[in-house]
Amino acid sequence: MKNNLTYCFITLLSLLCFLNTSYAQEQPVYEKLRATLTNYRYSYPQEKVYLHLDKPYYMAGETMWLKGYLFDASSNGVDSVSRVLYVDLVQPATGKVIVHKVLKALAVSVGDIQLPDTLKTDLYRIRAYTNYMRNFSESLFFEKDIRVWQNTNMPSMNENKAQALNEVASINFFPEGGYLVENLESRLAFKIVNKLGKGVETSGFVLANDKDTVGVFSTAHLGHGVFNFRPENNNSYIAYVKKSDGSYLKQELPQAQKSGYIMSVDNVTYKDKIRIYIQNSNPKPAGQGKELPIVVQQRGEVCMLAKGLESSKNFVANIPKNQIPDDGVVQITLFSPEGLPICERLIFVEHGNRALQVNVSSNKAEYKSREKVDLNIEVKDAEGKPVQGTFSVAVTDASQVKGEPYADNILTYVLLNSEVKESLSGQYYQQIQGTIEQPQYYFDNTQENRHLHLDLLMMTQGWRRFTWQQMLSNFKPKMDYFVEQGLEITGKALRPNGKVTDKLTLTLMLKKPKENPIIAMTSVDSLGRYGFYNLDFTDSVDVYLQAVKANGARNLTLTIDEALSLPKTRPLQIPNEVRIFDPNAFATFLKYSRESIELEKKLITEKVQMLQEVTVTAKKEPEDSRKIYGQASNTLKVDDTLCGGMFSVLQMLQGRVPGVQVVQTGLGAFSVVIRGQSSINSSSDPLFLIDGMQVSSDVINTIPPCDVESIDVLKGADAAIFGVRGGNGVISVLTRRGNANYDWSKANIEGVKIQKRMGYAMTREFFAPQYDQAKPEHVRPDYRSTLYWNANITTDASGKATTSFWNSDAKGNMNIKLEGMSNQGRVGVGQNEYLVR
Repeated sequence: MKNNLTYCFITLLSLLCFLNTSYAQEQPVYEKLRATLTNYRYSYPQEKVYLHLDKPYYMAGETMWLKGYLFDASSNGVDSVSRVLYVDLVQPATGKVIVHKVLKALAVSVGDIQLPDTLKTDLYRIRAYTNYMRNFSESLFFEKDIRVWQNTNMPSMNENKAQALNEVASINFFPEGGYLVENLESRLAFKIVNKLGKGVETSGFVLANDKDTVGVFSTAHLGHGVFNFRPENNNSYIAYVKKSDGSYLKQELPQAQKSGYIMSVDNVTYKDKIRIYIQNSNPKPAGQGKELPIVVQQRGEVCMLAKGLESSKNFVANIPKNQIPDDGVVQITLFSPEGLPICERLIFVEHGNRALQVNVSSNKAEYKSREKVDLNIEVKDAEGKPVQGTFSVAVTDASQVKGEPYADNILTYVLLNSEVKESLSGQYYQQIQGTIEQPQYYFDNTQENRHLHLDLLMMTQGWRRFTWQQMLSNFKPKMDYFVEQGLEITGKALRPNGKVTDKLTLTLMLKKPKENPIIAMTSVDSLGRYGFYNLDFTDSVDVYLQAVKANGARNLTLTIDEALSLPKTRPLQIPNEVRIFDPNAFATFLKYSRESIELEKKLITEKVQMLQEVTVTAKKEPEDSRKIYGQASNTLKVDDTLCGGMFSVLQMLQGRVPGVQVVQTGLGAFSVVIRGQSSINSSSDPLFLIDGMQVSSDVINTIPPCDVESIDVLKGADAAIFGVRGGNGVISVLTRRGNANYDWSKANIEGVKIQKRMGYAMTREFFAPQYDQAKPEHVRPDYRSTLYWNANITTDASGKATTSFWNSDAKGNMNIKLEGMSNQGRVGVGQNEYLVR
């Protein structure tokens, strides 16, 4: 791997012994489990990405504004290792990537997606990932479903269809700890959902095969619930879930094991500890039972090790919550004496040390239309100390933008959604790993029962980031994708017969109009492969690659690898029904979105027309951006007659420029001295430039002479603009490909490869009118749904920041939402609103 991941790991906590036993002499199984988990965590660290979007849905043709935040998945700290972020807009029904963006990243990344105005009304998915994340499951990518509307009205939906969508569609059961065991009473959690994948509030009962009622149940929150259940020997059970029309949906309960263990965890009753209850249906005789390890870990970090005995029918373990280092999901696993997982349970521990205290407010409570708004931002940590960090803010018109209740945000994603997901199964959801419904509810301190409901959520999640099955089976992800700290261009350079040649030099030049080129050199490995890494360029560039042997020959075959292929996405069976919200708000959103898009088009058209009407009355010589100097002392124009048969660019200067002495120093290599020049340096070499970029004489000697357009020689006062560097004069080589007017279609040179390549996406600035300045376009109405978007807010040492914008013509409430993270990776969300009259 060409880049090493660097992650900070918290020192393993001291081990705790339960049941009056001592860890003075640890059994090998404990060491194996701890070493396995620690080794996996170090060997295969993971990353997280979160995207903050300016709003939850869009009109086709609008711009989706976004900011990406990168985290180390092991510590939830800032990830500054990967420097390239990929963002895709995917149509889930087909798996087709509609828009692909490559964004420059340094812990955060700013970008936008211009939605094609041809998109049909549909549910789309936006995903974000790094190259390194592709070594693992795509379930680890950031994914969010986004509704995009075409220029149409809301489809009508009759009452019968609406009722059918909200009807009970499936029920999934989750025995606590993983299994039901005959004749042992345990808790059986469940989740009931409708055809849209949303939780349904209902009730039901359980019948044994003899038709006796053995249990009743009802949902507690968003379709989640739990009830105690004791399966008997050789019996089977069917659950009946009540539908709105009085009929019932039938579902078989999971089959109970003949013998085994039951794990139950109490994470709600006590504030300072977690209690683990273990039942054994077939305990071994006293003195014959072996130890049963219990491992408590958070995001792959061992927090505690405990143990029980096979000879105990029941035993209890207490876990002090202060032994859990951070907020978030905790995994508790009971193992066999041989180190195989028996039972497992997820819990959520909340210390309150992860969330930042974020306060965002406007300088006034009420404003007029088009009045200036000043936002004041203050961020503190859990202890009330000021926090420096990076944040993004979106201000939207509440009459047009209606968010889902308790929608996800950076806090819920980092701590919850990125660690566990729902695994829905049944007629409608066979391929779905859905996101957690209303995640922000579980972090709302005003909700009295949120801890109980969060515990129910933990009992019904079937997917998690770390699994013991992977680690104990010595599963090793195929690490085909490296950490990217920049863009790269790779390929092969071989002889025409396909063999590798030694002492081969490759020169890369990246050229954009009116910009200095990027030049780099490298060699090939034993397989003939080469690579230019950590490149930094935006938008489209011309790639010029040249290979030269040690003897100056160029009869080589060059190939350039294609840009990174996109991750494959299989079509998903996602319920694709229109979400019904306030029809008036939707109509307003459509109307004003259409007007905003049309206004933007008109402004662009008018600017083009204005430019076309300008008449040039004076003739001006074209400027060459490659030259920062004025008149050259001497200029040598290069044509095919001059360059033909030449080995070096410098060779062409021999005897053709007064005062320039050229000497051959080797096969195909030359040096040059400009007589009459003096330098404070001991070297007599002039300053060499290629298309304005300073290079060494070695690079000059590798350029094919016929690739040169002209050579400028600067002496004395003409070289003064370069200061001390130009003390020995300047040789400025201007290439044909460096000329903005060069026709690339004419290039066909041996040992040369030319290609167009896309770099980082250009960062656009959010258009926000400033109404304190009178402009002709201000006479038009302004009803943008997103009034303001700023992805570059940073708090200072006092934890404060300010930003300003102007209101539109809309009246009513305006919503402010700010998200972000501290320099240490702590995350926070701030929300507020103000009124426009």
